[in-house]
Amino acid sequence: MTTTCMREPSPNFADERLWENLSKCPLCGSDRFRRVIDARDRHYGNPGTFPVMHCEECGVFFLNPMPTLAYLSTAYPQNYYAYETPDAAQRSPTGKLIRRTVRRVIGFSSGWTGDPKFPKPGCMLDLGCGAGHFLSEMRDKGWDVHGVEPDHQAAARGRQQGIDIRTGTIHDAAFPAATFDYVRSNHSFEHIHNPREVLREVKRILRTDGKLFIGVPNLEGLMAKSWGTYWWYLGAPVHTFGYTPASLSRLLAEEGFRVEKVRYNSTFGGIFGSFQIWVNRNNGRLSEDGWIFHNKPLQLLGHWMARIIDLFHRGDCMEVIAQPD
Repeated sequence: MTTTCMREPSPNFADERLWENLSKCPLCGSDRFRRVIDARDRHYGNPGTFPVMHCEECGVFFLNPMPTLAYLSTAYPQNYYAYETPDAAQRSPTGKLIRRTVRRVIGFSSGWTGDPKFPKPGCMLDLGCGAGHFLSEMRDKGWDVHGVEPDHQAAARGRQQGIDIRTGTIHDAAFPAATFDYVRSNHSFEHIHNPREVLREVKRILRTDGKLFIGVPNLEGLMAKSWGTYWWYLGAPVHTFGYTPASLSRLLAEEGFRVEKVRYNSTFGGIFGSFQIWVNRNNGRLSEDGWIFHNKPLQLLGHWMARIIDLFHRGDCMEVIAQPD
C-alpha cells in the first residue's frame, strides 16, 4: 500500500471523547509503525480522512487516532446490513433452500462462511450479531443462541424475534466463565477498538474444548494490494484494525489460542466493488452507487474470480478457527 493524500479535512482528532492519539502500537506496544494510507469512508459517508498505520513489529494495521466507542456508536447508518432482520423469504426454509440451490448451480456461493463442525448443537455466542440473522439460523438447528450487539435498535429487533441479544460489549454482557461451546465473530472483530481485551474475555467464557471463529478482511490479499485506498474492505473508520493471516495468528497465540484452520472466503465486492469505489472517487457517490456494483453478470464473474484467488490464499477475506491452547 502507498500513502494517498486526501483533500477532505479530517475530523476533530483533538476531541479526546471521540479519538485517542496513539504513540505505540495498541497490540504489541512498539513505536515502530508508519502511516500507509489516508482513508475515506467510501461506504457510509462519514466525513474526513482517517490515517491507517502499519506496525512493523507485529504486522497489524490500525487507525491512528483510534476512534472511541463514543465515535463508533455514531458511525453506522441505521440501514447497516447487519441491523436488518431477515425478510419472510429468508425466514422460509423452502425459499432459503431454493436460493441456495440456484446459487450452488451457478457457482454463486463463495460468500458462505466455513463455520466449524460440531458433533451436536451446544451453546453459542455471536459477537456483533446485529439483529441476529445468523443466530436465528443456528437456533433452527437446535443451538442455544446468544448475541452481543452494540447498537440498541438492532439488538432490540433481534430480541423481538425471541433471541437473547445483550446490548453493549462482550464485557458488558458479563457471561459466566466456561459458558459457550462456540464463539463467533464474523466481520465484527475488525470493528472493535480493543481486540486483545476481547480475546481474553472470549477465552474466559469459552469452554476448554470450545471453538472460536473469526472472519475478517485480509490486508495481505491481492485486491488489498492492488486497490489500496479504494479497496472495498478497507472500511475506515468503522474498521479500526486490519489483519493479515500472520498478524491475526500471532495475536491469537499470544492470548492462548491455537489456530486450527485458516480459510479464504471472498466475494465479488473486493474486485468490482473496489472498481465501483474507484469510479466514484471524485463524484461524491458512495460505494454501492453505480451500475458496476449492481451488474449481475459482473457479480457472477467476480465471484468466480474471487474463488480462484482464494485458492491461492490471496483472497479478500479470511476465516480463522481456533481453540483454547
